[in-house]
Amino acid sequence: MTASKILLLPAIFLLFCSAKPSVYLDNEEAQKAFGYLNQVRQNPNAYSKEIGVNLRKVKPLAPLIWNDTLAKVAQAKAIDMAENNYFSHTNKKGQGINILIYEAGYAIPESFYKKKGNNFFESLAMGQENGIDVIKALIKDKGVNPPAHRQHLLGLTDFWAACYDIGIGFVRTNDPQRRTYTCIIIARHEAFTIK
Repeated sequence: MTASKILLLPAIFLLFCSAKPSVYLDNEEAQKAFGYLNQVRQNPNAYSKEIGVNLRKVKPLAPLIWNDTLAKVAQAKAIDMAENNYFSHTNKKGQGINILIYEAGYAIPESFYKKKGNNFFESLAMGQENGIDVIKALIKDKGVNPPAHRQHLLGLTDFWAACYDIGIGFVRTNDPQRRTYTCIIIARHEAFTIK
């Protein structure tokens, strides 16, 4: 092998390894997650066995309302995580979901986005094959005490029970280690306080 061929192989390898994964939105799975979450919220106890967590004491809530602005932000966040190989409530610029939804035109109190890393409205998942499995995994919320994703999705605090708008981004990739990324945003427009 000549010296020029030896130098070329590492360059090709680096180019291949640094390439971004192929990413595409799966809106069908986002809608399945939305529908399933609303079913669980309306009758939590009926899903205890299926999800594998006791939801007997969870109060039923009204269905969430799909919000296109939140959906676009959730989709962009899921795509950004997949393309840039991270999994975090803050993006590479240190921005949390609060400032991202505000900048997209979803009105929230200034105190909610003043600190750019704030996240009061987002649950994230990675690796589940479909939207229903995402909801189940987040409600199980293994290893987290208190189960913050469960509280967020099922409105288990006064703050989250008052949130009614939802947007979901479900993204598939060709990366075998990180096949899917999901961002779920549940929020509300009106000014309200954190309790």
